[in-house]
Amino acid sequence: MEDKLIGQTIEGYLVGPNIAAGGMGRIYQALDTKRDTTVAIKILLPEYARDENFQTRFWREAELMSTLRHPHIVPVYTYGEWGDYLYIVMQLVRGPSLEHILQRRQFSPLTAWQIVRPVTEALGFGHRYGVLHRDLKTGNILIERRGEGNYVFLTDFGLGKRPDFDTTLTAAGVSVGTPEYMAPEVAMGQPSDHRADLYSMGVVLYELLLGRLPFHDKSPQMTALAHVDKSVPRPRTIHTRFPRSLEALLLRALEKDPRLRFQSAVEMQQAYYESVKALEPAACRACYWIPLHANN
Repeated sequence: MEDKLIGQTIEGYLVGPNIAAGGMGRIYQALDTKRDTTVAIKILLPEYARDENFQTRFWREAELMSTLRHPHIVPVYTYGEWGDYLYIVMQLVRGPSLEHILQRRQFSPLTAWQIVRPVTEALGFGHRYGVLHRDLKTGNILIERRGEGNYVFLTDFGLGKRPDFDTTLTAAGVSVGTPEYMAPEVAMGQPSDHRADLYSMGVVLYELLLGRLPFHDKSPQMTALAHVDKSVPRPRTIHTRFPRSLEALLLRALEKDPRLRFQSAVEMQQAYYESVKALEPAACRACYWIPLHANN
């Protein structure tokens, strides 16, 4: 997509600078000229907009997100078609992604709760309405500074679906989800449900508490397959003082068999809360990150 969109007015929205890019499109800051407010506008890349499968996924995202009204889910205001482009207008979150924050900040079990609680609440809300996220990852968790604290948003239900919607897991050769966070059943192209999102949440939690992903390979295909056939590295082999209760929680969240995982976002949230609550204060506030090169 060319920057020629900057300065254009799309159905009353004056397009400003490009602020983010995703697999299907780009996100721009924009001015709602009718209300004189700043918003974010997501515009599908032209090559995808011309593809029927991608158009279907885009409209599905717009419909799904427009039905979700939750304090920790980025709200969609409107969506539509403008010339050769499809677009979604949503709230502008003035803050970085968790992925960006993890590059400069470490988390303890206590500070990780500040992420776990709102994200599991948002996931659970979507699941109760039959909406699956399908691409939960740190890049889709946004943090906005508000006063003395932070506010967490879950965004980009672009790969979300309802069970009664299209169940195709690939479109134009592109897999649904991100390999580093992909549940085994999704990686194998098998039917999946809300427990795939909970697996992805387990990966996010693993990354928060240990500063690394359970599986990462130069090849996206090999990374996805690792979730299928490799054992998750046990946290206590990475950090010998990692709390046993949290290790058990992570390993349960990352079970290959969905039946052995947490069965709801509420259950996962409660288990994490109880585990952290039972820790000694020092263990609760400790950081269990070890630099990746430490054991090399």
